[in-house]
Amino acid sequence: MRLLILTHRIPYPPDKGDKIRSYHILKHLAKRHEIWVGSIIDDRQETKFVRELAEWVRGQVYARIRPAIKKVVSIKEVVRRRPISVGYFWSRRLQRQVDDLIGRCDFDVVLCYSSPMAEYLLRSIHRNGKLAKTATIMDLIDVDSYKWAQYAERSSGWKRWIYRYEAEHLADYERMLTSAFSHLLLVSEREKEIFARVAPTKNVSAMPNGVDLGFFHPDGNEKLADHVPTIVFTGVMDYWPNVEGVTWFVEEVFSQVRNRVPRATFDIVGSRPTAQVMKLQRVAGVRVTGYVEDIREYLRNADVCVAPLRVARGLQNKVLEAMAMGRPVVSTPEALEGIRAVTGKDIIEAATPETFAEAVIDLLKNHAKAHAVGRRARRCVEQYYSWERNLGILDEIIDRSRARVTTVTSVG
Repeated sequence: MRLLILTHRIPYPPDKGDKIRSYHILKHLAKRHEIWVGSIIDDRQETKFVRELAEWVRGQVYARIRPAIKKVVSIKEVVRRRPISVGYFWSRRLQRQVDDLIGRCDFDVVLCYSSPMAEYLLRSIHRNGKLAKTATIMDLIDVDSYKWAQYAERSSGWKRWIYRYEAEHLADYERMLTSAFSHLLLVSEREKEIFARVAPTKNVSAMPNGVDLGFFHPDGNEKLADHVPTIVFTGVMDYWPNVEGVTWFVEEVFSQVRNRVPRATFDIVGSRPTAQVMKLQRVAGVRVTGYVEDIREYLRNADVCVAPLRVARGLQNKVLEAMAMGRPVVSTPEALEGIRAVTGKDIIEAATPETFAEAVIDLLKNHAKAHAVGRRARRCVEQYYSWERNLGILDEIIDRSRARVTTVTSVG
């Protein structure tokens, strides 16, 4: 079949949460189908990846946007009573290219990745023509309206107002998408339950993320006798939930750990650390790496990985990757949502600074327990989070959606 995939960021390289999922979807579908891709690029450095992506697909279109300008311009959506994020990711240039592509190619399926990309179908000149005869799938990934509502609860002043506005209007937009698309996808059963409160519908399925089990695997090497006890967090470090999470860990948890394990260090590993994150290095034992070529180097060195997120949506890739590497993970309940793991065995859950610190200390001191948790974590990921296994859900949905549209069109 011929598929058009529209993504809010170029699906390569798989170096952050949303791009990991879109990359593996594209890689999987390219084995069976002819693929065209349309993307927004909001980081000038990522334009170079267009050429590498060209080796995978039959064709691609894209448009660059400048975040500083877009953030200002998209505020106009408030006057229109529409979601700001939809305006941010819409480009007139990309719309023209997408319409031209749909006009020239007979696509069997169009897959939109992230809710703002629905706009390119809703505004298309082909909406009531060729697209009416095409199966359309929306991968919402997370319930973004609920995420913005969480942000609002933890914010104040003008940020609280903006986040609350976005939550309300994006929820309206998400409800509208249930009738605009043949089928919708979410990343977990938990997100599916939340979405049911926003927009009850039957045409929605949970499709979990996966892990590249060959890339992320335990090394089997024992730590040296003089190894410094190391705690690791991985993630993009200008993403607010990550920034808030590591700040909470350093300010509320890490001092308790150092009191009991004086040599312990905390590595914050990830690109684009904010000034707030950089300041955390003033605390003894805290290190901020910035961008690294291969996070596995740091995961291998970790005695404990932590996911101290207090605002989290969807399925946390950082947690699954650490588990796949056979590392024991201590996580807040929020970062565990949607992950099929037995708490206390496959992963350790802790909600307060005291219980979080105690769990980390226990694993740093009890090596046998840490290794046992790590081994069970790896088995859990192998059982539930293979990309090939989970993307089989998408194959079935594509086939069913296309067959349903074909049947309706034939009858009509």
